[in-house]
Amino acid sequence: MGPAAEALETRDDLLVYGRGNAIALFALQMQYNIEDIEAVAAVAVTDGFNDKKCDLVYVDRADGRIIIAQGHASEKHQLKSAPANKASDLNTAVSWLLSGEIDSLPAPLRSAAIEVRSALQNDEIRHLNLWYCHNYEESKNVQDELRRVVATADGLLRRHYTSAIVAVSEEEIGKRRLEELYSRAGNAVLVTDKFELDIEGGFEAGGSEWNAFCTSVAGSWLRQLWRDYETDLTSPNVRDYLGIIRTEQNINNGMKTTAQEEPDRFWIYNNGLTVLVNDYNVDRTHKPWRLTIEGLGIINGAQTTGSIGTLDDDRAESLSDMQVLVRFVRCNDNDVLSEIVRYNNTQNKVEAADFRSKDAIQERLREEFKSIPDADYLGGRRGGVRDAITRRKNLVPDRAVAQCLAAFHGRPNLAYNETRRIWEENKTYAETFSDQVNARHIVFAYSLMRSIEERKRELAQLSDEDRTNQQDKQIDFLRRRGSITLLVTAIASCLETILDKPIANAYKLRFRENCSPVRGMMHWKSVLNSLLPFVSHLTSATDRGLQSQERVKEAISLFQSMVESTVEHNKAQYVDFASVVAST
Repeated sequence: MGPAAEALETRDDLLVYGRGNAIALFALQMQYNIEDIEAVAAVAVTDGFNDKKCDLVYVDRADGRIIIAQGHASEKHQLKSAPANKASDLNTAVSWLLSGEIDSLPAPLRSAAIEVRSALQNDEIRHLNLWYCHNYEESKNVQDELRRVVATADGLLRRHYTSAIVAVSEEEIGKRRLEELYSRAGNAVLVTDKFELDIEGGFEAGGSEWNAFCTSVAGSWLRQLWRDYETDLTSPNVRDYLGIIRTEQNINNGMKTTAQEEPDRFWIYNNGLTVLVNDYNVDRTHKPWRLTIEGLGIINGAQTTGSIGTLDDDRAESLSDMQVLVRFVRCNDNDVLSEIVRYNNTQNKVEAADFRSKDAIQERLREEFKSIPDADYLGGRRGGVRDAITRRKNLVPDRAVAQCLAAFHGRPNLAYNETRRIWEENKTYAETFSDQVNARHIVFAYSLMRSIEERKRELAQLSDEDRTNQQDKQIDFLRRRGSITLLVTAIASCLETILDKPIANAYKLRFRENCSPVRGMMHWKSVLNSLLPFVSHLTSATDRGLQSQERVKEAISLFQSMVESTVEHNKAQYVDFASVVAST
């Protein structure tokens, strides 16, 4: 068992979704440096009967990406490679998601299909990734099947989404690939060989814990590097080379065209590369200078290198005369290195939240969270991939905090569909993270959202035979996209009824004790169980992914009416909850 497989065995937060799904989630977290994978899993996993061969649907509008995954795992391993028919099942998945009759889909998949189609129709997607995740060795049979799935998906996109420019790709994530992702998370430089090359000149710069040498290298040298090492070169770059879409809007295709037709202008058209090295030395004794490099990992420039490296032989003649700007960076401090990789990596772009990390409110919240038990709030300061995959159990992710605040204060659509706006737009940010927001109020709202996610997992783990009719209705609702943020809004709107007193300022709501988020979840549990029977009244608002404000308003009004009409029946639970809540 390799290090990645061993690490996965410790991830009880992922294994609760089944081993096949756990592999997909673990790969997703490592590939895209997702800190809050539990929140992603709560939405993306299409658990349940009749999932149309589709185990996970991840939609990231901000990154322009959809991932559709099929998971399979076996303890017996009677076969060396994974069953290829499971890979072909993705044909069924993409067909239903992209073109199937919406009304004939089961609720969880219907909700996913609506979100997928909406993102495609709104021209928000550039990449459709099809994953087959398993715990076997990778095989040619599986890869052949996956290429057929790509053809199916590409045909459906061309037929039903004619204006969309989407690159469709496949990936088999088996034992080798999972170990590779894990290795990359811990090792910034996978290519450790020594390289020597002649250069015409350059200059050196340095700072605290780092040094760099800036020069120009021949395109032919980069092409040979790619041919020798391929994506091992891009170990610090989590998304690797993205391939070519033949359209004028595609950067990679444009780089290939420039390299072939205008090589003398490549240097000025292209931003160049940032390359992490273990060490470098420049011998300036004679012209040309001699540059020696030990180890090499491309932080920024995977697309440039991949474009040059994949040029056909008959079109690569001009590369020896083509120059590319490169910064070779040496850094031995892991914290500084993590920041260099994050801020230089255009494919692992700086998130909107990063620009708020030094905001006075985030500084204050980080300081306040120091006194909250078992809670680690970074407020825009995110760690690297290694921090994500080692699972910081007490992490309170800033994205989840933004979501819970927006939902708790009456904006479920913003919380689910437009979280990025909270960090990008000054007005929306100021409304969400107002001066009145404090750490203990965040714990109050955040623990409500987490308690709903936990209840969803508990219901999903029950077999169909063990769930009551009422529980079936609850899990049907909770599997719908946007349902969790909608329920947070609905429950928050009923707190005057639950607490039996007027609430002049909802930002003052907090638990009387200075408790951890986990303790807060325990406080919410009995109230949540009392309110879940009413969630069927919220279902209509999820049909359009919370984007119909009128439907959201009507659904919440019905939910409030049910809570008010049954207050006497649930009085004991409400009184107990009110005793642990402060509102002034």
